[in-house]
Amino acid sequence: MKSEPKNDEKYFRLANAPEEQPLAFDLREGKLYTDKHQDDEDSIIDLDKAHSVAQMRSTLNQSRPKWLKEFFEQMNGYVSQASDKAEIDAETGQLSLHPDMTKSKLKEVCGNLAWLYEAQYRQNKEILLWIGELILDYMARAVTDMTIEEAIEELGLLDRSNGVKWKLKTLARWPVVVQRIPAPIRQLPIPPTYLSEAALFAQPDDVEDKIKFNNSRDAMLVAVSEKPDVWSRSKFVACMKELQDHFGMERSRNEGVSQLQERLIAYYRLQREAEGTNDIGAFYGNIGLDRKDVSQWIYNIEAALVDRNRMTASPTDQIPRGDGLTQTARERVMKTSAGKGYHPK
Repeated sequence: MKSEPKNDEKYFRLANAPEEQPLAFDLREGKLYTDKHQDDEDSIIDLDKAHSVAQMRSTLNQSRPKWLKEFFEQMNGYVSQASDKAEIDAETGQLSLHPDMTKSKLKEVCGNLAWLYEAQYRQNKEILLWIGELILDYMARAVTDMTIEEAIEELGLLDRSNGVKWKLKTLARWPVVVQRIPAPIRQLPIPPTYLSEAALFAQPDDVEDKIKFNNSRDAMLVAVSEKPDVWSRSKFVACMKELQDHFGMERSRNEGVSQLQERLIAYYRLQREAEGTNDIGAFYGNIGLDRKDVSQWIYNIEAALVDRNRMTASPTDQIPRGDGLTQTARERVMKTSAGKGYHPK
């Protein structure tokens, strides 16, 4: 049974489409109107003709990046090694399989492609780890204090135009993974999601407990690498929570630096507003808070930021000196400029 349009209007637009690319439909006439110039043959698309969009001139002639064609050529050689009756078109990427191919050859080509995908999956993890290393090193070379998020933006990872949309939240995990998970553990055949989950769980403050906690966490990761089939991400997360409970910790993962800073600023503003009133206790009471709790929250966040090297232990270290640098920035410059003949005064 043919379904009818949801309304009686002749035209309708997709409400969630970008304003820069409006799409207007006329389902009665079977037409789609694009934002192209009316003289362009692709300005009106015939919805009733099968594969009309796929066969549009602009679709077929759309410029493909050079690396994609080179990739198609490489992959054609790869599948041809498995069978001379398998071919990948270097222009379109279309896989052609000869009708005379045996099932065993089909299985061989499929197995080779599956292996390649699995290898690239593992390689992607290593690439993310290297990016994490680069982010940390970029931050260390900065002459002013810098967050992980700021480093990611300055490195241009969010502005790439190759069709891959890098997410700030995802990228920000990998410097933490590099910092917290030892290299011999990172290099085991462990899915990337397990590594990022493990790194984001908060560690005990006590030094001895932290060592025990980290070794326990690493042992779990080794177990995952040895028997991946019996583990799942949810099981691993549940075990990490159990581990936190055993060490008497709150069941929480580390907030990102930007989230911590946002909360810290909000508490500072609360304090300032309270201090501007005649009765600080009454101010906090009216909003259902306790003055001591707010002070403790501020202390905890400041301690976390100091632990992550995002805040100095003493606020006086943030006061610029004669050269315009803070004490923290000066120490960083001296460290990265060692041997280059430059030493800030």
